[in-house]
Amino acid sequence: MSSPERIAMISLHTSPLAEPGRADAGGMNVVLKHTAQSLGELGVAVDMFTRRSDAHSPEVEQVSANVRLIRLPGGPAAPLPKSEMEQAIEPFGRALQEFYDGPGADALPSLIHSHHWFSGVAALPVAKRLGVPHVQSFHSVAAPAEETSLSGGEPAESPGRIAGERLSARESDLVVAVSEAERRTIHERYGVCPSRIRVVRPGVDVELFRPLAKGEARPAQPYLMFAARLQPLKGPDLALEVLARVRESFPKMRLVLAGEASDDFAEFPAQLRERAAELGLTDAVSWQNACSREQLAELMRGAAMFLAPSWSETFGLVALESQASGVPVAGWRCAGGLAEAIDSSGALLTTRDPDVWAHEICTLLGDPERYAQACVAAREAACRHTWEQSAARLSDVYASLAKTALPGDPWAYLTSRRSVMVVHAHPDDEALATAPLIAYLVSLGIEVSLVTATRGERGEVVPGAIAPGDERPLEQVRADELAASVKALGISQQYMLGGDDMIFRDSGMRWISDGVAGPALDVTEDALTARERCLAEAALADLIDRVSPGAVLSYDMAGTYGHPDHVRMHEVSRAACAQTGVACFEFASEENYVADADAPRVLPALPAGAQRSFAWRELPETAPQMLQALDAYRTQLTVLESFTASGLPVVRVRHVGGQVQDVVGRAGIRGQ
Repeated sequence: MSSPERIAMISLHTSPLAEPGRADAGGMNVVLKHTAQSLGELGVAVDMFTRRSDAHSPEVEQVSANVRLIRLPGGPAAPLPKSEMEQAIEPFGRALQEFYDGPGADALPSLIHSHHWFSGVAALPVAKRLGVPHVQSFHSVAAPAEETSLSGGEPAESPGRIAGERLSARESDLVVAVSEAERRTIHERYGVCPSRIRVVRPGVDVELFRPLAKGEARPAQPYLMFAARLQPLKGPDLALEVLARVRESFPKMRLVLAGEASDDFAEFPAQLRERAAELGLTDAVSWQNACSREQLAELMRGAAMFLAPSWSETFGLVALESQASGVPVAGWRCAGGLAEAIDSSGALLTTRDPDVWAHEICTLLGDPERYAQACVAAREAACRHTWEQSAARLSDVYASLAKTALPGDPWAYLTSRRSVMVVHAHPDDEALATAPLIAYLVSLGIEVSLVTATRGERGEVVPGAIAPGDERPLEQVRADELAASVKALGISQQYMLGGDDMIFRDSGMRWISDGVAGPALDVTEDALTARERCLAEAALADLIDRVSPGAVLSYDMAGTYGHPDHVRMHEVSRAACAQTGVACFEFASEENYVADADAPRVLPALPAGAQRSFAWRELPETAPQMLQALDAYRTQLTVLESFTASGLPVVRVRHVGGQVQDVVGRAGIRGQ
């Protein structure tokens, strides 16, 4: 697959152009800007979206060739602390959708890549509506709610963070982590299968961040350096303690402390200054506030060593920049991905004891030959991680998700197969979502096998649908209805995912926010969305190996109306097909719901983007099979009427919950 022509990068809470070290700007801003520019140099068009935080910046700003920044409304046009940013998610997501419905309609993305959970929760519904993959990056993962130590990660700054991270991690097509440590954290805390997490490490600008040139003298007074936002997580207090001990051996040593506090930690700098005074360091600390990238690079190459005492880092970009400047780094080994950024020439400490830190630093600085070797090794290590290399890796990841059709017409490919496997989540889905398509394939002599993931255990029952005295358990009722639908559609064989060895139960559904569905609050541990996804993937891959279909057909990313079990089976089908090498096809979701049974008899509009990405076919000859399959589900559906509109058969049904849906004799498919 080729790389996508256009991508959307979402950074809701902070602009990619903001200076790191100020407010909530940090390494993520650097990663976004440099990655976008490097992708632009590869010929990819990149639209970066951020929340408008002032009334004066232009709506659209050209950043570099192929890269532009688009500011969208999302709450007040003023700075917001991260603790108050949740209020911006819904209006920002709405503005993003309105952009693609309006001025951006001629620049639709091939995929959406959200950065931080705010962005993911806002952009997921937009990606689903556009029918494009959604990629999620976090850059920092919240500490568990019960965690009391900063070593567990950044404490959640607002109530919805952990739930928002879980949602965006599980519902995205892919998660891109910046380190193996972050990959493990996402897997362990949110149950995302490792196969759905790719690691793309950040790069460094090795021309901007360079060692002192020949003839450039080191500053007269040596200094250690710290650069990060001033908040407890970053550990500037430990940097002060280390400096106090180092000065016992190097009395002229100073500390350059570059960074500002975000609004949520506005009082922390004063506490640091007070501690510096207590340690007798008032005149030994240079408070630089936030620096431009050029100023930061200049300060770094003049430093004796760089201190990275953060409690938790997903990677540690600033440590890589220090090494590119030829400056060794002393950091805490237990800080997540920091160990992956620091070369062995530096000092990785397993304790936060400032005496131990000072000893390691003084030992290195006191050995000129070893120190010179460490400076060279640091530079060489950093030069192996350029932004061009990082962007090329990310482009490959994007390409693996690009929704390009299989060679030729997808209908011609699918209908030339001897057999096709159709994968669904619940009994009745095959009747509601693919009855015309299945009936059409069967009419061509194609053997169609059906895989159903759950038994519909949580479904309500239409009053009176089960006769008095019928003591069958609901699961058996559903199984009997499924068997009748299978017979009506002419399906050759029906399988339950996992068989009797592993049962996947119905997850139920609730609406989390506008357009985003999630499992029911009382979801069971053996539910489809509660189990690790790789279990369902392995079960389906095993079934594909046994049945050997010519192609597999399942939901698109939207999962019809977004039921979490539907979305999960979309993900499972893609992964299982990738493992087995079988062609994977998606059927298009349609917006078929009408207000009530008295609604006008007109065909529903196709969803946004559907005509762009799916090949559609009208299937009027399948009307009898559609009606019989739907009528089989008496406990879940009530057939209200069947009629013809615009030459196509329509069966109008009422769900047990009261929703009225028109099932239309047409289908859209695309290959992956």
